[in-house]
Formats: sequence, C-alpha cells, structure tokens
Amino acid sequence: MNKSENAVKKPHKVGRIIGRILGILILILAVLIAVLSIRHHILSKRDREIYADAYGEYYTTEQGRKMNYTRIESDAKDVAVILPGYGCPTVRYEFDAFVKGLSNQYQFIIVEPLGYGLSDGAVSERNVTNYCEELHGLLTSLQCDKYTLIAHSLGGLYSLYYANQYPDEVQGFIGIDASVPHQCDADQWIAKPEHTYLLYKIMRPLLYGSGINRLLSELSFEQTAAQIPTLSEDDKRIAKAIYCAAGINDTLMDEMRMLADNMCECYDMKFPESVPVLYVLAKDNTVTIPEWEQYHKNLVTHPDSRVTVIEGAHYLHFTSLQRLTDEITDWHNQ
Repeated sequence: MNKSENAVKKPHKVGRIIGRILGILILILAVLIAVLSIRHHILSKRDREIYADAYGEYYTTEQGRKMNYTRIESDAKDVAVILPGYGCPTVRYEFDAFVKGLSNQYQFIIVEPLGYGLSDGAVSERNVTNYCEELHGLLTSLQCDKYTLIAHSLGGLYSLYYANQYPDEVQGFIGIDASVPHQCDADQWIAKPEHTYLLYKIMRPLLYGSGINRLLSELSFEQTAAQIPTLSEDDKRIAKAIYCAAGINDTLMDEMRMLADNMCECYDMKFPESVPVLYVLAKDNTVTIPEWEQYHKNLVTHPDSRVTVIEGAHYLHFTSLQRLTDEITDWHNQ
C-alpha cells in the first residue's frame, strides 16, 4: 500500500472514530434524559400529594373550574388583590414576604388564576375578557367591591383591562415591573409576543417534559427560598414540591398563545382618570428596553400617579423587597 492510499484511509478512520464517539455521547444523553423524565413523573406524583390543598380556599367559576385564593387579614382597612406574573408556580408563597411587609397598609387577597398554583386548568380561552371575568366573579363572591390591584409582570396587562371594565371598584393599581401593551413595539427580540410563544413551545418539551426543570429547581431552591425569608420550614417543603412539579401546562401555553391578541385588545387603553397608579420598575429592564419607563408613563392619567425606577431585576419582590415596599408605603400614605 503506497503513502497516498494511507493518506486517503486516515481521514476515513478518524471520521469513523468521531462518528462513534458522537453516537455514544448521543446515546448517553438520551438515556440521561429518559432517566430524568421517568424520575420527574414518579416524584411529581409524590409532590402533588404534598401540596394538595396546602393553602387557601376555592372559588368555582361559571365553567366549574376551581380557582385558589388566600385571604390575609390585618388591621388595615384597605384591601389589595395580588395577581402574578406569567407561569408563577405558587402565588401564595412567592408573595409571602411581600404581603407581610405591607400588612400595616393592606389586607390581601392572593389570587392564583386558572392554570396557576393550586388552581384548576382552564377550559375557556385565555383572553383578557375571560381572565378578568373570572377574577371579578371571585371578588364578587367575596363581597369585595373596593380594592387596589397589585400585579407583577403579565398581571399588569390584565389589570389595565380590568380597571377599564370595573373603574368604580378599582381604587388604585400598583405594578411591579408590570407588562404593558406597547412593549410589543420594542426592538428587542424577546419583547415580541410571537417570539416569546415560540420560545415556550421549545422550552416546554426540552425543560419541563424531560425533567430537566425539576433538577434545576432542586439545585436552586435554597436560593429561591432565601429570597422569601418569611417562609416556615413546612412552607418551604410544600413550596419546593410545587416548584419541582410545576410545568408549563396547557392553560399557560394557551395564555402565551393569546399574548399578542391580548396586547392588541389593550393597545389603546390607559388607566381611567379615577384610578391612581404606582408603577415600580426594575432598572435592569430600563437598560434592556430604553422605552420601558416611557411606555408606563403613557398609561397613567390620575394626578397622584407615579412611575419610579429602582435598582433590581424583574422580580423586584425578590431582589429589592425592602425598597419596593417602602415605595408602596410612601405612595399609599401620600
């Protein structure tokens, strides 16, 4: 065999070796994902037993779906209704430190919309009308006709629509780095609703169906719990089960699918002149989206409204809790 023939065969041999190595790595990865997926399925069954009816009460919607809510009473005379950001695994525990930090200002109703926390999944489309009618049904059943809405992230979009439907009931709105309809105009890729929906369509099978999200939640839970220092050890045990078992369910996927339509529905809305507004925005987002602050300023009409930016990331009730509650207390007592 001459040198030229050896030179031709060498690359083929190297190629076969590389192919075998890649094949082995892919096989190992497939086995690992299969193991994580089976583990997730088994442990999720255990977790659901841990957090079943762990907190709150239930309101049954007109469609027969159960919506979980928790009432936190105090000596305060004003009532505030908490609405979560998209995909929040447990609204009750995520906002525990927040509501305790404001117990002198408000009594609270912590709402887990359909598809969130301990609530049922929805059978109706996740448009702003259905979401807000379900919320109003809950508050009516509680004979609550005067309240402030407090919403994080996507909950802010629903609050804008809700305040325009029930302006005589909404005494004020507080947005925690809340979403607004005009954010879809921003140049950033992630600000486009259709892009976010595509991202979640990819993430759902890759992270949640595979069990990878459970593993990540297990590894990061201590850090998450540290950001909610008011939780008891039993609360932490239940919260960990929820965070690990929670996924992007069909209701949440439909909510994300409807995001573009919901932003369109609210696109020309402002808060009613009778509703004072406090927007507390994360500085991180004003850097990412330069128009972020102005988008929020454009929505307020009441003279006592305020838009303020504080240091921190999107989850201000985690990253900047004391500054956030100070801003709310100052605005509430003005």
